[in-house]
Amino acid sequence: MRTGIMAFMKKHEEYDWLNDPFDEKKAAEELQQAQMSGCSRLGVLVALLLVVVLVVVVAVVACGAFSLGSGLGR
Repeated sequence: MRTGIMAFMKKHEEYDWLNDPFDEKKAAEELQQAQMSGCSRLGVLVALLLVVVLVVVVAVVACGAFSLGSGLGR
């Protein structure tokens, strides 16, 4: 009798009740979240690109200002 209970408990413990693979509602939520993360990645990429362009523009303007300033001190 005890071995029957232990076998049942072992079989019961093997199934992951929190991560049910047949939970369609949870699967739909995860799919929607994955699609939203793709949009988030695109937003981060665009923001990063804008920051790089801004840094390059500031560097070019600063180099131009320094070259003008060094000509004035002669």
